[in-house]
Amino acid sequence: MALTEERVLEALRTVMDPELGKDLVSLGMVGEINLEGGRVDLLINLTTPACPLKGQIEADIRRALHPLGVEEVRVRFGGGVKAPEQYPIPGVKHVVAVGSGKG
Repeated sequence: MALTEERVLEALRTVMDPELGKDLVSLGMVGEINLEGGRVDLLINLTTPACPLKGQIEADIRRALHPLGVEEVRVRFGGGVKAPEQYPIPGVKHVVAVGSGKG
Protein backbone atom coordinates (compact mmCIF):
# COMPACT_ATOMS: atom_id res chain seq x y z
CA MET A 1 0.00 0.00 0.00
CA ALA A 2 1.20 3.49 -0.79
CA LEU A 3 2.10 5.84 2.02
CA THR A 4 -0.63 8.47 2.33
CA GLU A 5 -1.47 11.23 4.79
CA GLU A 6 -4.60 9.29 5.80
CA ARG A 7 -2.55 6.20 6.70
CA VAL A 8 -0.11 8.34 8.69
CA LEU A 9 -2.99 9.98 10.60
CA GLU A 10 -4.53 6.56 11.26
CA ALA A 11 -1.21 5.37 12.74
CA LEU A 12 -0.85 8.56 14.81
CA ARG A 13 -4.28 7.91 16.35
CA THR A 14 -2.56 5.10 18.28
CA VAL A 15 -0.01 7.49 19.83
CA MET A 16 -1.23 8.77 23.18
CA ASP A 17 -0.15 11.89 25.01
CA PRO A 18 1.27 10.37 28.24
CA GLU A 19 -0.15 13.14 30.44
CA LEU A 20 -3.55 13.69 28.84
CA GLY A 21 -4.34 10.08 27.96
CA LYS A 22 -5.76 10.89 24.51
CA ASP A 23 -4.30 10.41 21.05
CA LEU A 24 -2.34 13.15 19.29
CA VAL A 25 -4.83 13.44 16.41
CA SER A 26 -7.96 13.96 18.52
CA LEU A 27 -6.06 16.47 20.69
CA GLY A 28 -5.25 18.51 17.57
CA MET A 29 -1.50 18.19 18.11
CA VAL A 30 -0.68 17.03 14.58
CA GLY A 31 0.25 20.05 12.47
CA GLU A 32 1.94 19.54 9.12
CA ILE A 33 2.48 16.16 7.50
CA ASN A 34 4.86 16.04 4.54
CA LEU A 35 5.54 12.80 2.67
CA GLU A 36 8.51 12.33 0.39
CA GLY A 37 9.33 8.83 -0.75
CA GLY A 38 9.78 6.75 2.40
CA ARG A 39 10.26 9.80 4.62
CA VAL A 40 7.65 11.46 6.83
CA ASP A 41 8.14 14.98 8.20
CA LEU A 42 5.80 15.92 11.03
CA LEU A 43 5.04 19.02 13.05
CA ILE A 44 3.65 18.12 16.46
CA ASN A 45 2.25 21.01 18.51
CA LEU A 46 2.71 20.27 22.19
CA THR A 47 0.75 21.90 24.99
CA THR A 48 4.01 23.50 26.15
CA PRO A 49 7.32 23.91 24.29
CA ALA A 50 9.20 22.64 27.35
CA CYS A 51 7.29 19.35 27.50
CA PRO A 52 9.46 16.85 29.42
CA LEU A 53 7.88 13.91 27.56
CA LYS A 54 8.97 14.96 24.04
CA GLY A 55 11.37 12.04 23.75
CA GLN A 56 8.73 9.49 24.68
CA ILE A 57 6.20 11.00 22.27
CA GLU A 58 8.76 10.97 19.44
CA ALA A 59 9.68 7.32 20.14
CA ASP A 60 5.98 6.36 20.17
CA ILE A 61 5.49 8.15 16.82
CA ARG A 62 8.41 6.25 15.27
CA ARG A 63 7.02 2.93 16.57
CA ALA A 64 3.56 3.72 15.18
CA LEU A 65 4.86 4.65 11.70
CA HIS A 66 7.36 1.78 11.33
CA PRO A 67 4.74 -0.83 10.22
CA LEU A 68 3.78 1.49 7.32
CA GLY A 69 7.22 0.97 5.79
CA VAL A 70 8.45 4.45 6.67
CA GLU A 71 12.23 4.61 6.27
CA GLU A 72 12.82 7.94 8.00
CA VAL A 73 10.76 10.05 10.40
CA ARG A 74 11.59 13.68 11.14
CA VAL A 75 9.61 15.20 13.97
CA ARG A 76 9.57 18.93 14.73
CA PHE A 77 7.91 20.13 17.89
CA GLY A 78 6.02 23.38 18.20
CA GLY A 79 4.53 24.86 21.31
CA GLY A 80 0.91 25.59 21.78
CA VAL A 81 -2.09 23.68 20.54
CA LYS A 82 -4.60 25.99 18.87
CA ALA A 83 -7.55 26.88 21.07
CA PRO A 84 -10.95 25.85 19.77
CA GLU A 85 -12.74 28.63 17.92
CA GLN A 86 -15.78 28.94 20.13
CA TYR A 87 -16.88 31.27 22.85
CA PRO A 88 -17.27 29.77 26.34
CA ILE A 89 -20.65 31.48 26.82
CA PRO A 90 -23.02 31.26 23.83
CA GLY A 91 -23.80 34.70 22.41
CA VAL A 92 -21.12 36.46 24.49
CA LYS A 93 -18.09 37.75 22.60
CA HIS A 94 -16.33 39.76 25.31
CA VAL A 95 -15.96 39.31 29.06
CA VAL A 96 -14.65 42.16 31.21
CA ALA A 97 -13.04 41.33 34.55
CA VAL A 98 -13.03 44.11 37.15
CA GLY A 99 -10.85 44.05 40.24
CA SER A 100 -10.18 46.35 43.14
CA GLY A 101 -6.72 47.80 43.73
CA LYS A 102 -7.12 48.09 47.49
CA GLY A 103 -4.27 46.62 49.36
